[in-house]
Amino acid sequence: MQVIQKFMTRNDCYNTGQKIIPKGIMVHSTATPGVMALDWFDRWNKSFAKGEINRQACVHAFLDDKVTMQYLPWNRRGWHAGGSANNTHIGFEICEPKDLKDKSFFNAIWENSIELCVMLCKEFNLTEKDIICHSEAYKKGIASNHADVMHWFPLHGKDMDMFRNEVKKRLEKKELTIQEAIQVLVEKVKINSPDFWINACKVVKNLDTLIIKIATYIKG
Repeated sequence: MQVIQKFMTRNDCYNTGQKIIPKGIMVHSTATPGVMALDWFDRWNKSFAKGEINRQACVHAFLDDKVTMQYLPWNRRGWHAGGSANNTHIGFEICEPKDLKDKSFFNAIWENSIELCVMLCKEFNLTEKDIICHSEAYKKGIASNHADVMHWFPLHGKDMDMFRNEVKKRLEKKELTIQEAIQVLVEKVKINSPDFWINACKVVKNLDTLIIKIATYIKG
């Protein structure tokens, strides 16, 4: 998946420079219908200390049905939980559509959220057991009293256990190497010159990731 970095360098949270060793991932949703991931940069890239914004908040990322925007380094201490989870958890916000029953939007953010969690689990040696939503974190006493995401997921027959199970499946699935992926494309799509594509991956950024993703989809 593609994550676009655009750090909120004016936000006081970014400028504290405080770091964490991520021990978990917290899933939030915005409770602001219709405001998408790119829009949050202008909303939150401001300083509370300088009177530019009336709240002290910052999360590591926002995602919607089209894009994932990373607004803090993953190891920067965020201001997202309203509790001790700020010291341990990466937090990301799922943008909400104008209609929470929008099925196509939900299916897209479900997939994007799972992909982000899988990526973060691999990067920080976490498992699906380390993923919680804000409402679960409140029950554990490590976050403020919020309902997200359980005010939304059940509308589509989903819950956090199902979310974690899907992350688990993908973490356990053996990922194709670039050589294996190209071989799949040779056999299934009849592309030519596998050596050309292997060499192209050395010079074209993220081409190997794209090829592996396409081959994995084709292979099923």
